[in-house]
Amino acid sequence: MQAKRINNWLNNTQLKSCLKKQNILEWLNEEGSITAKISSDSKFKLKILSDDIGKAEDEEYLALNIPSQKVRIREVILYGDLVPLVYARSIIPNQTSSKGYPGLGSIGSKPLGDLLFQSQLFIKTHREFAQFQSSDKEVVWGRRTHYLVRGYPLSVMEVFLSP
Repeated sequence: MQAKRINNWLNNTQLKSCLKKQNILEWLNEEGSITAKISSDSKFKLKILSDDIGKAEDEEYLALNIPSQKVRIREVILYGDLVPLVYARSIIPNQTSSKGYPGLGSIGSKPLGDLLFQSQLFIKTHREFAQFQSSDKEVVWGRRTHYLVRGYPLSVMEVFLSP
């Protein structure tokens, strides 16, 4: 499953001027864990689509402000009551998992959000928003959040599959 971005990344001000649906804005602007949000009113399940070392997109390197290199790319689907709700793609440079937070290298089937919100080491630097086309051709919204952990970058993109 791959969600394809269909417009430029927007900042929060741009998002609010073009998106008026409050229920979608709530998900996009959630400051806490999406895993916790899903778990609060449904049975949560995580399915790992891929978790490999590879080459990211050129735009992802630019966003992280790092040179093109092999990085860990983790793609998952988050389910609530067996309904796919979120497609997530995380870009984790090797130095981030070796020097920033070694636990990133061994999260296995645990949600990355559990680490991000349980450790004070992860500092959110900024968030941006875009529209995506899901695999069933539906236009949905997503966000990409950038973090620093001990000065090393990572990004987490979440595409909300259900409007």
